[in-house]
Amino acid sequence: MSDEVKKVYSNAADEIAAIELSIKRAQLADLELQKQERELSIEEKRGTIADRVTKQKQKSMDREQQGKVFAAQKREDDAKQSACTHKKGGVVSQRNLQVLSTGGNSPQFAVIKHQMINGDLWVRCLRCGKTWLPPVKDNFYFNAKGKLVAPVDGVFSQEKFEKAASEYRTAVAFETNNTSSGSVICKFSKWDEKSEQWVDATNDYRQYVKSSNLR
Repeated sequence: MSDEVKKVYSNAADEIAAIELSIKRAQLADLELQKQERELSIEEKRGTIADRVTKQKQKSMDREQQGKVFAAQKREDDAKQSACTHKKGGVVSQRNLQVLSTGGNSPQFAVIKHQMINGDLWVRCLRCGKTWLPPVKDNFYFNAKGKLVAPVDGVFSQEKFEKAASEYRTAVAFETNNTSSGSVICKFSKWDEKSEQWVDATNDYRQYVKSSNLR
């Protein structure tokens, strides 16, 4: 026999009222549980968002720090390369190794020349590491402060582009008895929708390697 004692009501109305009260209490308990679950879910989401914001801030700080390091390295490289004669010769001693990075005074240039797979000739100084390659116009867009930016964010500098092209031609003509290296020459083409024919895609290849060097 069950231990549960069934309450006896004097009439049906009292029993119905008791049942309705029990249902309301169950509903209130369920609502309270749902409220607690929502509050817990909100707290979890707040924690997730806070973690995400913290990570984003850390990534931003890391990128900013990396940018400063790269900028400092570029300034150092620019100064070093500006001071270099790119030539062989010079006297090196234990007390003075400067010639190894600033170049000598020989008529011969301390450079290597490498022909890329598209036929372009790249030149690299063995002393300071500077590399000359055919300039790409996308690398000559600057903002109002003179900072190099993406083409959509700046204005093209014809003067700087022509200067780079002139420096490249000069480097290609550097006299050196070093042996040039090369690659298997390939021809790059692409399909042009307007003319419905294959056209030269050398400039597209140059776009892909525009930020490279021979280091």
